[in-house]
Amino acid sequence: MADTTQWMTHPPLRIVVFPETTKAWTARALEHDLAAAGRTAEAAIDALVRIASAHIAYDLRHGHVPLSAFGAAPRAYWNAFAGSSSKARPIEVTRVGAATPLSCLVSVTAVNPALRTIAPPLSA
Repeated sequence: MADTTQWMTHPPLRIVVFPETTKAWTARALEHDLAAAGRTAEAAIDALVRIASAHIAYDLRHGHVPLSAFGAAPRAYWNAFAGSSSKARPIEVTRVGAATPLSCLVSVTAVNPALRTIAPPLSA
């Protein structure tokens, strides 16, 4: 059986949020690679927090360590979180009213971390 007290003291879930298009945003968790989309950054964050909360509740009901089925996100997302938090402090989000509270640190970046920027060609 999973120790639910361990989850209650678990560090906040880190989330990086970025625009996919002019009309869609993506929120991606770092410690446990979950993602959700929304029309706004806030909607994407809300969707991701709801998904994570549902998985946590399922895991606790079935005696699993919460979110243990999800590995970490790729390094590019961790780097984006670290880079954007140096410009603006991450915001804290806490979901209340669920069986277990979920605390998150959210950082917003202007570009999708999965997209590589290509350097201009070297001039001769």
